[in-house]
Amino acid sequence: MGFWQSRFRKVAAVLLTATAAGCGSVARVPEQTYLGASYNWAFRARYPRSDRLFNAFDYGHAVLYERLLRAEGRPDEARRSIEGREFEFITTQLLVHPPALPLEEHAVGPTYTTLVPELYAVFDWTHMLHRQLYDVLADERLDSAAQDSRVARLLRYYASRPDLALSRMPKSMELMEGAPYSLVFRRQNPKFNGLLWSYHWYQMVLYDALLATNDPAGRHRNVEAATAHFWSLLADAPSKMPTVMPMAAAVSPRFSDRYPEAAIIFDNLHSLHDVVADILASPLIAAGDKRSAILRAIRTFQDSTTQIISRDEWRSMAREMGVEKMGGAAPTPAVTSHGN
Repeated sequence: MGFWQSRFRKVAAVLLTATAAGCGSVARVPEQTYLGASYNWAFRARYPRSDRLFNAFDYGHAVLYERLLRAEGRPDEARRSIEGREFEFITTQLLVHPPALPLEEHAVGPTYTTLVPELYAVFDWTHMLHRQLYDVLADERLDSAAQDSRVARLLRYYASRPDLALSRMPKSMELMEGAPYSLVFRRQNPKFNGLLWSYHWYQMVLYDALLATNDPAGRHRNVEAATAHFWSLLADAPSKMPTVMPMAAAVSPRFSDRYPEAAIIFDNLHSLHDVVADILASPLIAAGDKRSAILRAIRTFQDSTTQIISRDEWRSMAREMGVEKMGGAAPTPAVTSHGN
């Protein structure tokens, strides 16, 4: 048994106990799965190192929410655990030896997934869209027209679950930075926050790595360049980490220009991740009110009316925030002049 598996064994046992005890009181969210297609798992087959990193990324948000909930009312304890033991474990062990398959988030964060199963379902549904888009772009049998067709179909499939899907409309940064509880997590936990933003940077720039060239060897060079830059962001933490949230239009401009709806969904996803961390870390929100505050945040990021901005404003905002502060633009040493 690997080191990370043994670490999660006890957490899995806690989950079974918690589920059995609370099975009558938690919300139920019907599960969804991948849309069946010939391109499924193409990214995993061609870029296994990156795919494994994604599996490790899944641990970060779940354990963060779990630690914040379990240390409710004890911010110093939460900070020491998150900035210390968890950060060290993730950066020196989990990312270095990532699991071959996705982790069971219920085992990593039983308290969080029991308190707000709706949030877990929203995240899981949107992460599934992430994975399938990588598969489409990694499948070398698909030309540009076929890619566009598959992406459009995936976006329709994603929207078929309005209870889970995030808005395709860009949202103002006011949602993430203008609430009374905003910014508390990043101020208290700058290293871990920078780690999560480094995750988000990597997830977005890989799209541009795949779109920049049709050449399989060139794509591998681009993915390797993105991976190397990701590791450089973690060196001497948090000095090289993103200091503002990576936005798709800045760090992955090819992807954002070609598939703006998907890029906007992922920006909304990453903003929601930040909002949830702030809600859970904030002393201004009582423990008994955390769930309702998170549910309100979910609804806000799902609707098409609250704090909406235009696509032009979305792109301008990304440029004005500064791509270098986000980790830098996608490194693409291999580029095909006529595009993909």
